[in-house]
Amino acid sequence: MNERFFDLKKDRQDRITNGAMRIFAQNGYRHASTDEMVAAASISKGLLFHYFKSKKGTWEFLYEYSTRYTLLELREAQRRRGCDLFEMYRQLVRVDAAILQKYPYMPLFLRRADEELGTDDPKFKPEIPESLAGAVADLRLNLVIEAQRPPFLSEQDARRISQILEYTRYGLIQELLALEEAAGSRKHSAENADAPDLPFHVQYEERLFEYLSTLRKMNI
Repeated sequence: MNERFFDLKKDRQDRITNGAMRIFAQNGYRHASTDEMVAAASISKGLLFHYFKSKKGTWEFLYEYSTRYTLLELREAQRRRGCDLFEMYRQLVRVDAAILQKYPYMPLFLRRADEELGTDDPKFKPEIPESLAGAVADLRLNLVIEAQRPPFLSEQDARRISQILEYTRYGLIQELLALEEAAGSRKHSAENADAPDLPFHVQYEERLFEYLSTLRKMNI
């Protein structure tokens, strides 16, 4: 990529990053359109290619940036390695909320990108550092497995609970993003439309905390 991208004002960097990330997250690499990316980012296609050279270059930048950014956000959770299972999940939810406030599509992008990395598509051969491939998903799973859990829960049980909560996590993000986009459309079509009561990332955090509280009450 062109390092001059980082000379842009941060809000413009984030607008470009979020715009491209949304299109990749929603459509996957193969069906992602650079026309939609530049429309979402409010820039020209020439400028997108000036900074990232190609669609593949854009994807590679986003994957590396998202992975490094998320790993940095996970530092506090890593410092609490080995804590209670539910406290670790609460830490992970806080990390998600902090990321979603700035990059609403980052978790969805990384999930889809990791799935794409696992394919043998000859047309999709990204060049990313080997140490970063799947690093976020691996770290999150390890933090859960290493957490203290009730004696009646095996490591396999912890893995299954982690999988259930991951499905819940991604489903909730998609639900809240759809609601936010619908609310945004209504706001643009009606002058006095009410804004959502709480920001997207706050709703996410509160809902996940409620789910974790319910599981704890059930002695899971």
